[in-house]
Amino acid sequence: MIEITSQQSNAILLAGSRVGYQICVIVASLLGGMLIRKDSMRWSVSPWQRGWIMLAAFAGAMLGCAIPAYYAGGLVGNMAGSALPGPKTVLGGLLGAFLFVSLFKRVTRNHADTSDAFARGAIAMMAVGRIGCILQHCCYGKPVAWGMDFGDGILRAPVQYAEAFGLFGIFGLIWVLHLRNVWQGRRLFIIFTLYGALRFGLEFWREQVATVYGGIGFYQWLALVVMLVGMLQLTKRTYFRLHPRMPDHD
Repeated sequence: MIEITSQQSNAILLAGSRVGYQICVIVASLLGGMLIRKDSMRWSVSPWQRGWIMLAAFAGAMLGCAIPAYYAGGLVGNMAGSALPGPKTVLGGLLGAFLFVSLFKRVTRNHADTSDAFARGAIAMMAVGRIGCILQHCCYGKPVAWGMDFGDGILRAPVQYAEAFGLFGIFGLIWVLHLRNVWQGRRLFIIFTLYGALRFGLEFWREQVATVYGGIGFYQWLALVVMLVGMLQLTKRTYFRLHPRMPDHD
């Protein structure tokens, strides 16, 4: 059931800073892109192949961010005017980028392990971007007695702050793993697993703006998919490292 009205949603968003959000998006994109480019220099591929892999990741992320809004229903579905300008979700962006890169590498028979190069940049973009959500007041929580007023006169759970804290914690973990050069080929999927679990839990406190299926919201199902993809990839890649005769293709 959708509890919040469009009038309440507009009041919350108008009380926030759209400019602050846009600045955070720009900073997140520049920082994330810089880290991904730097880490991709370790790939054993040609500059031409590197460019195409980056393009596949970008296209997948953009489509993955936008398309789920058309299936979310509820208030999100009503706000979706077109594929790119409408509501977006980082959950779909993660899945879309991974799918597009995997398909591109399979078609081109490229077996180089490229996933680690996306880990630091992806989590940096997500963490800084969530600060933008704090400033804009989007992704707000459910009414609670101990919460914050984001513009509609109702105290709400500060889930944006909790998610930002969790994301920067994951960022710190990934940064340490990168510096120590451990968990090779699996760092991106540590992000999938931890962030999927984080979002799944936080969605119980977030205002439900999408259609509910089986007792949980659309984006909560999407978080479960992200978490399961991460767990499956971690299991597969760890097994391949213990049995090196079996190639790790993704």
